[in-house]
Parts: sequence; C-alpha cells; structure tokens
Amino acid sequence: MNSLPRVTVIMPVFNEERFIEHCLKAVLDQDYPPESMEVIVADGRSTDRTREIVESLRAAHSNLRLIDNPERIVSTGLNHALACAQGEIVVRFDGHCEYPKDYVRSVVQLREQTGADDTGGVLIPLGNGSYTSRAVAAAYYSPVGIGSALKGHTESDKVCEVDTVHGGCWRRERLMALGGFDQEMVRNQDDELSFRLRKAGGRILRSSNIRVKYWVRDSYRKLFMQFAQYGYWKVRVMQKHPQQSSVRHVVPSLFVLALLISAAAAPFSVIARWALAVIVGGYALAMLLAGLYEAARTDLRLWPGVALAIPAMHIGYGAGFLLGWLRWLAGPLPTDRIFEKSTR
Repeated sequence: MNSLPRVTVIMPVFNEERFIEHCLKAVLDQDYPPESMEVIVADGRSTDRTREIVESLRAAHSNLRLIDNPERIVSTGLNHALACAQGEIVVRFDGHCEYPKDYVRSVVQLREQTGADDTGGVLIPLGNGSYTSRAVAAAYYSPVGIGSALKGHTESDKVCEVDTVHGGCWRRERLMALGGFDQEMVRNQDDELSFRLRKAGGRILRSSNIRVKYWVRDSYRKLFMQFAQYGYWKVRVMQKHPQQSSVRHVVPSLFVLALLISAAAAPFSVIARWALAVIVGGYALAMLLAGLYEAARTDLRLWPGVALAIPAMHIGYGAGFLLGWLRWLAGPLPTDRIFEKSTR
C-alpha cells in the first residue's frame, strides 16, 4: 500500500442531495491511504442541499475540497477539478453511483500492473426502491436496450480491452497531454475522450471484479431526456470523430424518422396508414415481448414498466440524434437550451 501513487478523486455534481452524502462517505472511506488521496468535488452551483452536505463533511476530512463549476456541465466540472489536482493519478467518481471500499485501489493497481492508459469496472444499474426505478434498472439489461454496454456484469475475474469504461483512472499528465475533457460536450464527454485516447495509441481496460452501483432515473420523463441528450451529443462526437460511427447509433433515429413520416402522411395516404399501423403494432409487440423477457429474470410485476422504459430509451435517443443532425446542419433551434445543460 505504501508504494501506491498519490491519487486525486474528481467528482462533478449538480443537485445530488439524495446521493452525495452516501457517495462521498464511500469515497472518503476507501481503503486507499488517506494521506495519498485527495477528493475534489466540482459543484455546478446546485440549487438543493448538495453544497451544504459537502461542506459539512469537509470539517472532518482535510483531504476533501469543494470547487465551483459555474458552467454547470460535467465536462467543465471535470476540467476545473483536473486543473486543481495534485495527484499523479486521477480517478473519476460520479455523485449518483455507489462504489466498493476498494474501488480506488483496484483501478489504480489495474492501471499500474497493466500499463493501460485508462482502467475501470462494470456498471450495475439499480433502482432506488420505487416501481419505476426498478423497471428502468431492469430495462438497462435488455438486449434491445443497452445490454451490450453492460456486458461483463455477470462475468467474474475477467479483464478485457474495451472502447470506453465507466468513470476512469488515468495518469494526470496523460489527460493534460490529451487536452482534458472536451468542454463542448454536455453529454458523451467520456465517450469522446476515450476515442481520442485510443486514437493516440492508448489502451482502456475493464475488470469485471470491479463493480459500481449506478442509481438510474426514477421517472420515464427523466429517462427519455437522458437518452435524448445522449443521442443529440453523439452527433457531435461523430462529427469530430467519423471513425466512431456505427449502425447501432443510427437505428433508433431511423425508427423515429419512419414513425414521423408515416404519421404525417397517414391522413393523406392509405399506404401510409398501413405503414404506420405496422410500425406501431410491430414495435409495441416487440417491446411487450422484450419487457416480458427481462421482467421474467427479475420480477414479473415489472413487465409493464420495463415495456415502457425501453421505448423511452429508443425514442429518446432517436429523437435526440435527429435533432442533433438538424441543429448542426440548419443552425440554432428553439430546442437547443434543452440539450445545453446536464439533466438528472
């Protein structure tokens, strides 16, 4: 333990009063030597009790710092914290996640042992106890949701190379050489950074033994907006890095586009009405079956909720993706303000 490098934990937050105390206590209670670890919370001028809670913890923890993030988005918060960091290694935490006691030590040791440029673990989506949040958490695992992105949560003792990873553990000088996080990106900043890192010859490793609990959105509206922002900002990532484009990024937007076109033409065309009926009916049946499949693995009572959560992800992402292309092709839109700030 004495040979471990000095670490700076960076945590961007905004209105996280429900989770911040629990999360920060988990950070401060890490089994990493406290004299070798500092924690920097970059707060986006929260309007709830987030800052008050952080300040109350600072009294007993001299290695905890609170800094301001006036731009109120994740990427700027990360860069503000990075600029203040004194550690050789930087580890990112999120305010709505729950980390195991050995998280910092595990990701640092994985990085030190393998020489990887970024290391992390697997994300375990969880609900906060409400029906909706439990249904949303179950929907995350669906093969037609984002199940592929969660691959590894059922595996054990496996380390593999991946395109991106939750959180992150980097050498500070490596992050600075890359220019830090892209401050244009309200969402997808980790995705964009990972691509630049790999393009520069870097390697990203994920260990299935490192598990992070993630508290999902507790309403379908919040879930829809979360994925709409993902889709919207994915367009900008693809514009910056065309090599990152893939079919899976486009499919949800093609579905939404087909739905919109057939609905607009339906009053004037029998063919369009049939097309609309086939699209809506076929998709609804597919979602019912997908919801049943996922609910059967957890709790059958969640079936209706899962069947609603998956479309919220699909349609949200697809709509955001279409608006993203429209924004960058046609110029500013009235909807831009929705996507220019983080949501929770």
